[in-house]
Amino acid sequence: MQGVPLRVISEILGQSSTQVTEMYSHLSPDVMDREMEETFGSSA
Repeated sequence: MQGVPLRVISEILGQSSTQVTEMYSHLSPDVMDREMEETFGSSA
């Protein structure tokens, strides 16, 4: 959520692949809302 590349996080955590990291990563609803608004504009 802070913009760190997934590959870097995977390396730091010692995971075997970025797929493993993706399995445990998620975005908070606030981050999703903000990104949607920045990408597509306000829905109101």
